[in-house]
Amino acid sequence: MMKIALLSSVPLLLLSLTCLQDVAGETSGRGFGENIRWRPLYEGKKEAQESGRPIMIIIHKSWCGACKALKPVFAESTEIAELSRNFVMINLEGDEEPPGDAYFIDGRYVPRILFLDPSGAVHPEIFNSDGNLNYKYFYTSEEQVVSSMKEAQEKLTVNSKKVYTPDEL
Repeated sequence: MMKIALLSSVPLLLLSLTCLQDVAGETSGRGFGENIRWRPLYEGKKEAQESGRPIMIIIHKSWCGACKALKPVFAESTEIAELSRNFVMINLEGDEEPPGDAYFIDGRYVPRILFLDPSGAVHPEIFNSDGNLNYKYFYTSEEQVVSSMKEAQEKLTVNSKKVYTPDEL
């Protein structure tokens, strides 16, 4: 009888842990790296305004093969993790994608990586210059992501207390 009671409490415990994570303002890496400090959209935008750090948003779907292929690129990259300290990182999956044309610059494909300034304005000029110009915000490699992160950091960081370079970490 005690075994059944314990087993029936496991889903409740998992739900409680999920709620605690949301209360703390953090979100799961969803395979894109638990070593990156991910934020939900609205909390992340608020944090960016307060900190002066730019925003990096990754938009993906759980069923997407290209999204699944990009996950280990993030999760295994120490350089992406280090650079992420200079951004407010937002990870949007499924129907968390915000409405508005600003997030669908050249289509609704996934995955897409967008860079926003601390006020929350999307900067379409920061894109994967080594990729397909029909899908400018589609990334497949660590080098592509790192290149755009460095460009965004240089162009969009304002009044941030500290900008970390990989050599300092």
